[in-house]
Amino acid sequence: MNQLIFQPTFWNNSVTFYQTLQEIESLNATKKQYQRSHFILYEIEAALELLELSADEELLRETQTNLTQLQQELETLEIQQLLSGIYDQKGAFLAITAEVGGIDAQDWAAILLRLYHRWAVNHNHKVYLVEESEGDLGGVKHATLEITGRYAYG
Repeated sequence: MNQLIFQPTFWNNSVTFYQTLQEIESLNATKKQYQRSHFILYEIEAALELLELSADEELLRETQTNLTQLQQELETLEIQQLLSGIYDQKGAFLAITAEVGGIDAQDWAAILLRLYHRWAVNHNHKVYLVEESEGDLGGVKHATLEITGRYAYG
């Protein structure tokens, strides 16, 4: 990949270089995730060898924590494997509209807006409020969020 980037003609086509840079970023993120999981597994294996020699409650708790973390990493990888569609790794626009239902629908739209915003932030996505029209007595009539980051669409 680096050889491709250093070619003078590579930068002439903005679509090609943008797609290539996104692919490099995706591969680097996958590599980091693999390395992190591999390190956790190595820590667990080392701890299990020590636990065979002598029982240590603190080491056992640490190993259990590492096992839980590894399980979460594997679940994340499994979800990412399922999200292998052409657009799944891309960002997304999210529109929330309360057309019918009056104040209750507008309140629900406001709750959904906060929920999705919080979800995106917790998953390390960047969130931009593109537009928002407030309801008559509070709440939200319409709002659009732009969510950028890996797997935001998926």
